[in-house]
Amino acid sequence: MPKLMQQLSVMLVSLLLLGSSQLAAIEVDALYLADVSADQPQRQWQNTALAQVMTRLTGITDFSKYPQVTAELNNAGRYVKQFESQRQNGDNRLKVLLDASLINPLLQQQGIAIWGAHRPETLLWIVQQNGSDRQFLRKADDELVSALLQNLAENRIPVTLPLYDIDDLLQLTETDVWAGLWQSINQASMRYRADMVIIATLDEVNRNGENVQRLSWQRQSPAQGTNQYIIVRNEVIAADTVTLASAFSAVLTAELAAEQAVVLQAKTANYQLVVANLTNLADVVAVERLLERMLGVSSVTLNQFAADRAQFTVTLQIELAQLTRHLQWEPSLMLMDNTETDAYSRLNETKRNLPIALIPVQRIDASYRFVRR
Repeated sequence: MPKLMQQLSVMLVSLLLLGSSQLAAIEVDALYLADVSADQPQRQWQNTALAQVMTRLTGITDFSKYPQVTAELNNAGRYVKQFESQRQNGDNRLKVLLDASLINPLLQQQGIAIWGAHRPETLLWIVQQNGSDRQFLRKADDELVSALLQNLAENRIPVTLPLYDIDDLLQLTETDVWAGLWQSINQASMRYRADMVIIATLDEVNRNGENVQRLSWQRQSPAQGTNQYIIVRNEVIAADTVTLASAFSAVLTAELAAEQAVVLQAKTANYQLVVANLTNLADVVAVERLLERMLGVSSVTLNQFAADRAQFTVTLQIELAQLTRHLQWEPSLMLMDNTETDAYSRLNETKRNLPIALIPVQRIDASYRFVRR
């Protein structure tokens, strides 16, 4: 290895922890760990555990359209790596670890997209309306809030609740949330540095002569291929709080998986990514670590770092468009359009910094700007 590249490697290793601190999205834990009731036959809890994990990975709750997956659900025992019994709140539970090396190829063979462990942290504002009165659901032990947190945790959707302290209440009112005033909502949400904000409203409606609970929500979602956002709206209704929370979690998981999951391919391909606005090697390491953690990224190689820009070769098991879509959820990287890319190129031509790496690559498949948080 050339001496310069050896020095670069040592510097990158020394900056690994420093660079990782700038990343925003969460790497969720225990993606393949299920929590099921122990008060059922072995075959049944194995089936339930596998279904729980596969829903968490795909957002799919009904696999009847995939006969091979259904067959494997009925033979779930071979996917169990280990399990242990626990006593929780008076219930007998089982923690079941499933085998990712078997589940991922199964989903890949069926062409089912997988939502990996790199997931956006979500800030959840909730307002309840009783008659003409509106109020924030501030307490984590509120029946609905508790049920929502439990269901979202089961599907490994990282959630933060607002503090609802004086700072929040001076900036945001219940009516702001109810009306979906996103300028005020985003302003109040900035302190939490979340990757995604959801506003939810709870009320009671009459459907077919029966009063039921309704949970409506809005969230901002990246418009594909741009740095713009669209508002996504949805709602669920149910007769009771537990069912309502479960329905919300299922629908939200399906929505997010549809936007963020990727289809793994047998073959890999190399692409060239340029990232601008990098002031030091810590920034370079931060970007490299971020890309490496994305599902479908096989490897990331730094080719060149000069004049505030780094060029990487990224080996993918997915289409480049899927990586681009996934990175739209990552606030540390902003996709640059052609105008911004050309401006950075002209700026770099005026600089005389020598590149740290010595492997120039001409083709560029995508350009990003690094954003410090």
